[in-house]
Amino acid sequence: MSSVDWPTACARLLKAEIARADITLAKLARRLNRLGIEETEVSLKNKLYRGTFSMAFFVQCMRALGHSNVDVSSVIPAEVPKGRELDRPTEGEGPVV
Repeated sequence: MSSVDWPTACARLLKAEIARADITLAKLARRLNRLGIEETEVSLKNKLYRGTFSMAFFVQCMRALGHSNVDVSSVIPAEVPKGRELDRPTEGEGPVV
């Protein structure tokens, strides 16, 4: 199984959603400001570059973009286990109780 760089994956997902909405970071910053979230184009660029933002910020951006559903599968490799697959013991590990 490959290792996932989760912050980078999350930043890629948010960038993809911004691109899908076909708006600039400046416009997203204005929309966030109207929701009471103080952001600038530069602060958005920095968060996306670093991949350091909270889930709350991600949800705020989705609201500002007008998106209510997000498919995370596009940024997570298919070989990364999910859901019940994670309950199976790995090599050298005892059964999950």
